[in-house]
Amino acid sequence: MTLLQLQYFQILAKVLHYTNAAKELHISQPTLSYAIAELEKELGVPLFTKKNKKMILSPYGVAFLDYVNQALDTIDESVEHLKAMKQGDSGDVRIGYIYSTSASLLPEIVEKFKEVKENDSINFKFTQNLQHGLIDSLKDGEIDLAISANTDEDVVSVPLLEQELFLIVSKKHRFAKNKTVKFEDIAKESFIFLDEDSGLRSQLDKEFAKMKVKPRIFAEAHECSGALQYVANNSGVTILPHTPNVAELPVKQVKISTPGFTRQIYLSWINTKAPMPPARKVRNFILSMFNKPKEQ
Repeated sequence: MTLLQLQYFQILAKVLHYTNAAKELHISQPTLSYAIAELEKELGVPLFTKKNKKMILSPYGVAFLDYVNQALDTIDESVEHLKAMKQGDSGDVRIGYIYSTSASLLPEIVEKFKEVKENDSINFKFTQNLQHGLIDSLKDGEIDLAISANTDEDVVSVPLLEQELFLIVSKKHRFAKNKTVKFEDIAKESFIFLDEDSGLRSQLDKEFAKMKVKPRIFAEAHECSGALQYVANNSGVTILPHTPNVAELPVKQVKISTPGFTRQIYLSWINTKAPMPPARKVRNFILSMFNKPKEQ
């Protein structure tokens, strides 16, 4: 059974006349007759019969026509959908992100993107992960774009913005009343750091080494929320970017006035092949938001 046979059957079922149907299809009548005969042979039932010398659909043909119409409509819809995808007007875009960007950066991107009417048919699918996990997901094709603080030689990464890092203390801590602190003020504190696989941990290790200070590490946490729980219990202090649940816990974030306590946030993607048009459209929109050159 071929697509042409189904299309021929649909037209013949509408016209109910071989000669007229062949003209509408721009084929010869023998070609149409052969295609329908082969279709009936494959199905094992007659699709047409005669009543008062006029051609009509058989009961089998009536039943089959409903399914053929549905199938051909679905194919037409899929073709239109692919055309829209090719133009970047439709489809899903999978974005991975680190937790600290979920409070402000992601909502701002989605809100501004959806303000453009032609973007209504592009949908977002979000995945939160740690930085190294996001890069792995990019390489494995599980996400289209990543917003993180990591770079990798196998991905393209464009800096979007600098994210400030804060000292996070319990509201019972003596620094809770401070608006700012200097590095020398906090160097001997008991710290809750993220574990060594974290990109933020690597950066902080470098900053402490630059200051020739070995931090006192009370505990290590796998992610920001875990570190905040330690701090909320007054078990130590930590250094983190602004995260969504800071306001929900008995903690205070204090500005670090010493230079160096910021980190770069990147938009990353795999450049081994051209991304699907919707992903490319979203990527270029994000780059334009931060006045970065658009990619092809």
